[in-house]
Amino acid sequence: MNNEHTNTDWIARQEVIHVEQTIEWLEKKQKEYSGWLYLFEDRLESHIHHYPLRDVFDISFRWEPGQIGFLYLHTTSGVRTFQIKTDPSPFIDAFRQTDHI
Repeated sequence: MNNEHTNTDWIARQEVIHVEQTIEWLEKKQKEYSGWLYLFEDRLESHIHHYPLRDVFDISFRWEPGQIGFLYLHTTSGVRTFQIKTDPSPFIDAFRQTDHI
């Protein structure tokens, strides 16, 4: 999927991160990657995943400032978890204003 969306394409977006851990010689290293979860009128989309809104029941989160938190998509096929570093409240509010069910 192409994540080079213009601002007019999406309704809201939430930055999400992925932390990769490796062990090199006797040293543990972490590398952090960031991307976006976009809300459209009919779907949620990240660089890897695509969720039709009709398949998403709700979005919830656990997050505190300065910490890595979790954004949970409650879907017809289970719960999908994304890591976050910023408050997702505006993104969730925008989602709840859609016709997602």
